[in-house]
Amino acid sequence: MKKPPISRSGAAGYTLMEIMLVVAIIAVIAGGVIVKMTGALDVAKIQRTEQDINNLYSALKLYEARNYQMPDQSQGLEALVTMPTTGPKPANWTKLMDSMPVDPWNTPYQYRNPGKRDPSGVDVFSFGPDRKEGPNNIYRRVN
Repeated sequence: MKKPPISRSGAAGYTLMEIMLVVAIIAVIAGGVIVKMTGALDVAKIQRTEQDINNLYSALKLYEARNYQMPDQSQGLEALVTMPTTGPKPANWTKLMDSMPVDPWNTPYQYRNPGKRDPSGVDVFSFGPDRKEGPNNIYRRVN
């Protein structure tokens, strides 16, 4: 008569300590990746802001070419989207943007005419990550 096979339940598989060690190693690696990606996200937001400001700059230059002047302070960047109802009426107004973009921190882009940085031109800028006027503002001077 043959003996039935002996079950070895403790011989196969991993111990709880081995599994916990692997999970801890994965957590450390994931933590390092998250820290590295946070810096990359900040850089990407600043680059997107700079690109948006360049696009606004291009639209303002086109507005100036068509209407012989930049929008005044009361008209602001909205003059690129809707016909201004205040200030000097533009001679050849055309809708140059579908909507006003907001910066990556969900704040509208700012416009000054005359500019604070260059009183002979205008300023287009973002308040940046702190969402208030100060040294962290991201500028592009528009002349």
